[in-house]
Amino acid sequence: MTKLILTITLLLLACPHSTFAQVRGLNKLDKVYSEVLSEDREILIHLPSSYKLDSKAKYPVMYLTDGLRNFNHAAGTLDLLTQSYKTQEMIIVAIKNTHRTRDYTPTYDGSYNQWGISGGADNFLDFLEKELIPYINNTYRTTEFNVLSGHSLGGLLVIHSLQTRPHLFQAHFAFSPSLWWHDGVILRRAKDFFSQTKTLNNTLYLNLANEDAQMRNAFDEYIQTLEQSQIEGFTFRFDIDEQENHSTIALVGHNKAYVYLFKSLRCPDSIIAKGITDFEQCYKTLSEQYGVDILPSYDVYRQAASASLKNNDFATAIGIFNGAINKFPYTSDAHFRKAYALKEKGDISSALDSINHALEISRKENVENNKYKTFKTNLLVLLDKHGVK
Repeated sequence: MTKLILTITLLLLACPHSTFAQVRGLNKLDKVYSEVLSEDREILIHLPSSYKLDSKAKYPVMYLTDGLRNFNHAAGTLDLLTQSYKTQEMIIVAIKNTHRTRDYTPTYDGSYNQWGISGGADNFLDFLEKELIPYINNTYRTTEFNVLSGHSLGGLLVIHSLQTRPHLFQAHFAFSPSLWWHDGVILRRAKDFFSQTKTLNNTLYLNLANEDAQMRNAFDEYIQTLEQSQIEGFTFRFDIDEQENHSTIALVGHNKAYVYLFKSLRCPDSIIAKGITDFEQCYKTLSEQYGVDILPSYDVYRQAASASLKNNDFATAIGIFNGAINKFPYTSDAHFRKAYALKEKGDISSALDSINHALEISRKENVENNKYKTFKTNLLVLLDKHGVK
């Protein structure tokens, strides 16, 4: 019997399900006519892998500048980190450029005319606030927690948005931002903004590549202003990565920015370990603080259950995994870990039912499931060993 079980398992491993050849998530091209800008704006949309599976789930949204250039790596990095429980799923709205210099710069600088007429950042932010964001919220299932991400001049736009419309986005990513623009006008405005602002429920991640003196000096001055600020609710982090150049810094930057944002919005481990009631109340408080929904990710449930497992409190762990399954019905890992808890409790038959659910969902979720198959084999061996039908 045991040899037969192992043979069947090896055959399953040798013939992975065809869905694994598909790219996770859904990418689509959309278009919005902007009355503010008097033009059509094409946008690339990335919907998370679970979006089509769970009709009740809602997601934060990241608005990405230089959309055509940054879309693929931003979506791919997010998906990998999500599968590794380093961040959570988001909808990505990548905005393709029409007049880049016009849209991303806060002031007009005639010396830059050879690259395009400048100074239209406020109009572009009007487009985001009055047209694009409402369209996305009405079309897709969002939590209305918004992130703005930009690189170079796009990073300049991010900083300008933070300092002029801090209500519009709850988090900001700026990669090698062009803070030198127009003799450092954004730096002078930053001193006024941060000295006059007392409360700001917001998160900022920014970085700098191996850049010239003009970029580095402006960046250092901005960081000094940030470090001197004392604003309640505001968190920021910066990195200087001299291994990267101006063209590659957004690629590595998104990796760190996603993780930093996830950590900054995560309730303390001590509260998570207390269980569902405590950490859900914590996220409710966070939501009230930011004025938008901030929901616990699946990993929060996983961490809470793990704390119970360490104490051999299998009943509580199983209850938490049941809560996770209710919130995230198409996350196969929840069923897998519930199966493990049931096995440790000694309920092998129920563990087998749970791992079968994990395998079924993993094919829809489009994740690797070899460890599920191996665990199922071990459960079958245990059932056979103990003569359980």
